[in-house]
Amino acid sequence: MKTNKFKNILILMFCLMALSSFNGFAQNDSIPATEKVKKEKKKSDSFKVLVGGTLNSISFPSNQYDASTNVGYMFGAKYKRGKFFYWELGARYNAANYSFTEASIKDDLSINSIDVPINVGVNLLSVTSRLVGLRFYVGAVPTFTTKVGSNELNIITKDNINSFRMYGQAGLGVDIAFFFLETGVNYGFTDVFENINSKHTQVFVNLGFRF
Repeated sequence: MKTNKFKNILILMFCLMALSSFNGFAQNDSIPATEKVKKEKKKSDSFKVLVGGTLNSISFPSNQYDASTNVGYMFGAKYKRGKFFYWELGARYNAANYSFTEASIKDDLSINSIDVPINVGVNLLSVTSRLVGLRFYVGAVPTFTTKVGSNELNIITKDNINSFRMYGQAGLGVDIAFFFLETGVNYGFTDVFENINSKHTQVFVNLGFRF
């Protein structure tokens, strides 16, 4: 009788140990899969901060003003998702400066805005993108005028500038470890000045950090 009880206890202990081992194996088998998904997602996501310089020109077919190229700056941040094909959404402060001449008066005009670049692109080195990347991208850039600087050309104020404009954007990016360098062109599809044919062109070079 005691022998049978002892056997039953051994069988029960063996079953419990087998069940515990099976559960442990199942959990260990599922954890790497979950972690792999998280790692893959992390590899395809990145946040970026950037600062850069710009060259700004504007078409201004007027007998009253003569416009020429001037330098400006921008800074901002954006979120990138994807590897070979990717998309980006960002926000940046864009301080564009222009030079205007009216008769004997020459002055710089500053038009500050908030840009919301929406880009799609291709990373030709997506396999090594965490170390080195080479990207081409295009996109649309809705922009909202925030300020027009004071100037001696008294008739040019914020009331003369369209509060909302749309750019097209195209560029090239190089990623090296945690850093990136981008260059590109913004071209205005809408006029800068109200009721005047005044398209904006901006060449930019940005240096940034990605994480």
